Amino acid sequence: MRIHLCNDVAFKWVFGRQERTDPLISLLNAVAGHESPGTLFREIRVLNPFDISKYAGDKMGILDLRVREAASGIWADVEMQVEHQEYYPERFMYYLAGLYRDQLSSGEGYHKLRPCNGIHFLMSDLLEDEPENWYNAYRMMNVRSHETLSRHWNLYYLELGKFRKALRKGDTSWEKLEQWCGFLSEPHDPAEAPGESFGDNEGIREVHEMLGEFTQDERLREQYRLREAWLRDQRSVKRSLREYREKLLAERKLRKKAEAVSEEKERRSVLALRGAGYADERIAEMLGMSGNRVKAVRGGQGC
Repeated sequence: MRIHLCNDVAFKWVFGRQERTDPLISLLNAVAGHESPGTLFREIRVLNPFDISKYAGDKMGILDLRVREAASGIWADVEMQVEHQEYYPERFMYYLAGLYRDQLSSGEGYHKLRPCNGIHFLMSDLLEDEPENWYNAYRMMNVRSHETLSRHWNLYYLELGKFRKALRKGDTSWEKLEQWCGFLSEPHDPAEAPGESFGDNEGIREVHEMLGEFTQDERLREQYRLREAWLRDQRSVKRSLREYREKLLAERKLRKKAEAVSEEKERRSVLALRGAGYADERIAEMLGMSGNRVKAVRGGQGC
């Protein structure tokens, strides 16, 4: 059985259990340390751990994964997004604002606030203005000097489709983050050995072993199947809507073209009859047009 970690059930089962946090720690450090190498996450607490009993009838899937670093108190909200969603950046900025606000209890000072990281793995392209960049990091900074105002809000968008294109073109290296993106962007059969390109990544090796456990659990397989079926249904609905909109747009273009041709024929007919000496009132009667429409025609014959 091939498992794709873009499936919410598989993703949160692998990365969202407190008893197996090493792969998630490796993933978080690969993202947050991609441009500024360093270890931000050492020991983490999963705030909304995976619980299959909560999602038995939930075809919508399991969305974000919230964690907090034990020593530093740094927060992270991780999400795997398969389908394109309108207003996705706005939705997750709202989530990140809530994560930041909810840190403080009544009476606590702002000095208690800790950095928050929103990390998004996207199967579909989101940032049209960044066609070549599959890794995009955002912070609050001065638009003129580019000086950072605060490092408490960090948003990371990792577009896996763009990553695969860059990989095929040879436009990317193969460091920890690239290894993770390569692993997350394709399905894996736990019965087969992981690719040699992942060999030195201990987190990926552990995830590959975990997938073997996943495929042996009947309830997990069923929830995985339900989620895949729901995603297929959503893709079918979106495809039908897209085809309908395209058909409607084509029909509107044809109608406008036909109307333009009809108006041009009317115009030429009016001008021709005027040229033959007929009055506008007579032209309106002959062509079955209103007097105002005939009078509105301007221009010389043949124009």
